[in-house]
Amino acid sequence: MGLFDSLVERGQHFSDLNRYVSDYRIVEEKDRKGRVRKKAVYVGAWISIRDFDAGKSRVLWGVLALSILNVLVYGYMALLTHASSGQFWVMLPILAGLFPCLYLMMGATSLPFRGKPMRRDQYMHSFIRVFRSAVAVAAFAAVGLLASLVDRAVRGDWLFLRSDWAFAVSAVACAVLSLLVILLLRTLDVREIAQESSGLKNDGWKTE
Repeated sequence: MGLFDSLVERGQHFSDLNRYVSDYRIVEEKDRKGRVRKKAVYVGAWISIRDFDAGKSRVLWGVLALSILNVLVYGYMALLTHASSGQFWVMLPILAGLFPCLYLMMGATSLPFRGKPMRRDQYMHSFIRVFRSAVAVAAFAAVGLLASLVDRAVRGDWLFLRSDWAFAVSAVACAVLSLLVILLLRTLDVREIAQESSGLKNDGWKTE
């Protein structure tokens, strides 16, 4: 299956907390002292990158590098003092975009750089989170730039200083970097491996 086949349906599917619950089974086992402990054991399917090799590893590292650069550029843009930076309604979307920047970093650092198969929730919190966050970062940057242009049109101020150009270029750069992240991710293909045929050891943790 493609990485982004039926993305909306897949995202809703993995966002459902009940789906995560059904991927685990509670088992009881005795510890060294003979006490009975409950442990959640993963029984769902595993998701892995198809035909993983050094080239695909470089793609994932490229996604991480572009994500870091994107966040740095966005942070620089948010801190710039430009002609419209004093307008709350212009800065609101820019500040709101800091949240998807955070999620973009969380998702990018969770990618399986060594090709290790992922649980369903790990796939959601890495690949899907990076995709959605990259789209959101680009959207907030574009809205912020558009709002600043509207503010200038209302005030009739079209004198662009160095900081104004820096703001505009940064917003465009964020959109381009987000697009590159998405395009890199789309070069990857993933597959689901049933628990029975995965050959992977169930992981779990004690619940009491």
